[in-house]
Amino acid sequence: MRKLNRLLYSNKFFAFIMLLLQVVAFVSMYIWISDYSKVLIGFSTLLSAVLIIFEINRTEEPTFKMTWITLIAIVPVFGSLFYLYTRAKGVSHNIRDDYNKVRKINKKYLIQDEEVIKNITLTNKNEKGFMEYLSQYGGSPVYSNTAVQYYPIGEKMYEDMKKELLKAEKFIFMEFFIINTTSKMWHEIFEILKHKVRQGVEVRLMYDAMGCISTMPRHYNEVIERYGIKCRVFSPIVPLLSTHQNNRDHRKIVVIDGSVAFCGGINIADEYINEKVRFGHWKDTGVMLRGEAVAGFTAMFFELWDVNDETAEDAGKYIEMSKGNSVDSDGFVLPFSDTPLDDVYIGKRAYIHNLNNATDYTYIMTPYLVIDDELYECMKYAAQRGVDVKIIMPHIPDKPYAFWLARTYYKELLEAGIEIYEYTPGFVHAKMSVSDGSRAIVGTINHDYRSLYLHYECAAYMMNVPAIIDIVSDFKDTFAASQKITLEDLKHFNIFTRIIGHITRLVAPLI
Repeated sequence: MRKLNRLLYSNKFFAFIMLLLQVVAFVSMYIWISDYSKVLIGFSTLLSAVLIIFEINRTEEPTFKMTWITLIAIVPVFGSLFYLYTRAKGVSHNIRDDYNKVRKINKKYLIQDEEVIKNITLTNKNEKGFMEYLSQYGGSPVYSNTAVQYYPIGEKMYEDMKKELLKAEKFIFMEFFIINTTSKMWHEIFEILKHKVRQGVEVRLMYDAMGCISTMPRHYNEVIERYGIKCRVFSPIVPLLSTHQNNRDHRKIVVIDGSVAFCGGINIADEYINEKVRFGHWKDTGVMLRGEAVAGFTAMFFELWDVNDETAEDAGKYIEMSKGNSVDSDGFVLPFSDTPLDDVYIGKRAYIHNLNNATDYTYIMTPYLVIDDELYECMKYAAQRGVDVKIIMPHIPDKPYAFWLARTYYKELLEAGIEIYEYTPGFVHAKMSVSDGSRAIVGTINHDYRSLYLHYECAAYMMNVPAIIDIVSDFKDTFAASQKITLEDLKHFNIFTRIIGHITRLVAPLI
């Protein structure tokens, strides 16, 4: 039943309805050759032409443009209706206004320490401008005095997360894309949260409506609230009517007392900690921050928590708690969030920054690989100027169509000198990039159109923190556990899946 609900509430179901209308329209015109059919053909042609001209003149990533133009031109009824449906931004505009309002209120608590910027300039002049860019659009200053713990596997992060939750004395904020209410992981966390509420700790929990549609009963937020936990569902959806359902809250954030924050690819479901086997061994990663940079994730949590509220909450008392939790540690940390509503794609820019500024190597780990021309050219250019570019992908996919699509990029990447590895023990869900042992990104941002353009995402950008050594070491261990893909290997890929992948690539940005 839950799988059926997920289908009915998805944009794929709407796409099916639109395609069905296309077939009905063609059949109707064939049966009823009359003035009405001519009117319908004329209206459809005119609408398609108007939408194509409109799309050509939009300021948008070129691959999106070509996908929409192709779709509207080939199947005008389906393409036009689907375009109008997905471009209806009324609700999203309301979310954007609330989002910006919250950022403006809390900005006064996120003041950049100029001494930190000065130290960055002394360390690496090229980083100063990028850090200021990332801070301006990502919502957080860059911090020093922050210790980073890297987790190469979900179960290790989960054990530390439970320990930190049990230590909470003031507040716990949690935000996840997926929560599976039947999982051991959720039952253990839920018990801790209920216990903490009884101790007087303020607990807030937010989850994404679409992400949890098949893993959580409807109105489960009411069950959670009975125990004194404040709970919100991000962007509840209505079948066929939710025009903003493409823009999901894909973030994973835990903040405890302003002293500790967790972020990474790990959701609350047993496969993320290998308690349940779904696609072989599940490889996921994350980080724990201690110190001043936790303030960035605290502010980030309120960006979406206050969406659709009549008044935006001043979160100053929570954000400023991090100032008293300074930790003496090397390096710099900049927490950042990415929104699909401002046409500034900072997650993509962060990955490109790692590629463009690498001199020795850039290593990438991602579950999905659906990249635009710009990102591909940056990878290609890095490899051509002698940078060792390596990408780790799953060998056992969670979504076969996405995996077949990703493999269509292999040939051009390999020919450009980029190495591709597939994690043979199972599925890679980690979202990260490391460059030259000095810069790293760990968070929720996949190398695909959804994460880079359509979802709300978050990550930590790190420079010269000791934990980067652990990240590089984990990459090397994962390379050793993976199969290196060659051009010869591509010839042996299943012909059927190769065809499906190339067909799917026609509409890759919309998947």
